[in-house]
Amino acid sequence: MNTRPLNPITQQHVDDYARDGVVCLRQMFDADWIGALQEGAARVIADPDAYGLTGPSHGAMTSVSYLWRKPGIFRDFALNSPLGEVVGRVIGAATIQLFHDHLFHKPPMSPKEMVWHPDHFWPFHGTMIPNIWTALSPVNAENGRIEFLAGYHRYCVENGVRFGPAGGGREFPDFKAEIARGRFEVISWDLEPGDAVLFHVDTPHYSKGNDSATQGRTGLAVRVIGNDSTWCTEPNLAPIPGLDYRSMTPGTHPEPSEFLPLIWSRDSTAARAA
Repeated sequence: MNTRPLNPITQQHVDDYARDGVVCLRQMFDADWIGALQEGAARVIADPDAYGLTGPSHGAMTSVSYLWRKPGIFRDFALNSPLGEVVGRVIGAATIQLFHDHLFHKPPMSPKEMVWHPDHFWPFHGTMIPNIWTALSPVNAENGRIEFLAGYHRYCVENGVRFGPAGGGREFPDFKAEIARGRFEVISWDLEPGDAVLFHVDTPHYSKGNDSATQGRTGLAVRVIGNDSTWCTEPNLAPIPGLDYRSMTPGTHPEPSEFLPLIWSRDSTAARAA
């Protein structure tokens, strides 16, 4: 299993992420990682409550988070794969800490739609709070690939705007109306197992139900924080099991801990390469 990215992180990846708030990353993890994750995902789908926390989107699809907290392939992937380096190099971070992972599986003909939203539910401020979503099955327009509103993150960053709980209860915009006005382009990619999309916390995204009668859609999201992230203590944000984020000092960077472990450092990678 590879511990460094299988393919180079290019300046084009960096530029695309900065411009659009999302970038497609092809085949950064080898077949051993993906095969083991596929086997692990099948076990979770068969018995979700045994592996993690089921959330409000669980039901018509499998939605289980914090798989990394238990020994096994999801923990190994989060802590020992090149995931942290891939993310850190694209977003320009000095350090990457693990926060949260989340397995999504839409079975054939699942009607579950994920409405347009940015990830404004996490107890952090900053720009380095991305999500890397790795395909564990083929992903396409029929079975519910993720669509993104390119460039919207720049509006949020430049205006200091967040919505929902992280924005103090600010109402989410009508993203469909934004699309209809033509202000922002909707972009998406078909993915093969091992491909990933990396997207900014302020990038709105959407996926429809699975219209395929035969092909499920499975992906593993991993949320991380970089060095510019600080605690946000607004009420009603997503909890971190074992840690009371409301008791933290707003504006301070979360210290690495068993709940937010350091998984990559630019300095340590440079030293190892040397």
